[in-house]
Amino acid sequence: MPYSEKQIQNVIHGSSATSVPKVGMIVLSTDYTCERDYSRLAHEHKLDVDLYVNRIHFENPMTEQSLAAMLEDLGQVAADILPDCELDAIVFNCTSASALLGDAAVSDAVAPGKPNTPVLTTAAASVAHIQQAGHNKVSLLAPYSAVVSRHLADYFERSGLDILSLGYMGIEDDRDVARLSPQAILDAAREAIVPDTEALFISCTATRAAEMLPELERAVGLPVYSSNFCSFWQTMRLVNLQ
Repeated sequence: MPYSEKQIQNVIHGSSATSVPKVGMIVLSTDYTCERDYSRLAHEHKLDVDLYVNRIHFENPMTEQSLAAMLEDLGQVAADILPDCELDAIVFNCTSASALLGDAAVSDAVAPGKPNTPVLTTAAASVAHIQQAGHNKVSLLAPYSAVVSRHLADYFERSGLDILSLGYMGIEDDRDVARLSPQAILDAAREAIVPDTEALFISCTATRAAEMLPELERAVGLPVYSSNFCSFWQTMRLVNLQ
């Protein structure tokens, strides 16, 4: 016998799932790494959070123009994450694009799709996490071109960090960023460090650095942070799980 409307409502409102934070993730269509890092960190730390991902079209190479082109699609991509359902947060998972566009522009673009939903960008999350850890003098390692990397460094500096060095790898395709070997990341991290550095930040949600942070910290002798690591923990903070 089918459930009555009253029975259905009792089941819905009695479900414990409603108390689990719902986070929408906007991830580039070409990103191999972001969901993997979020899921792994949530599992490792036994955090009860529901992650709902939608992909936003992105066309390589990584240039100012291709990164900025995503802005007009953000609202619809956000709206398509559990349509007509409220989320506890939306995260735009692209460090370089969020630094280039700015947090206000990203929030304004997402708002029509998910009104009254807190919006976090990877760039903002990265700065916040580094500052909350008590660091100010930072070496920055980015996989992008010199121009795109400079936009990121400028964003960090406007946000209050002192960027002592900017290392960039000149990779144009974020799929190639995801294919960087652990040894290549280690070698680039060592080269990025300069005297007086308090911490190293490795940019790009496609970079597979989050899973090797302890190894990186041993190699450079300093705290090391990555885009996905910072944005994951700031997201958990935003939904009161940290």
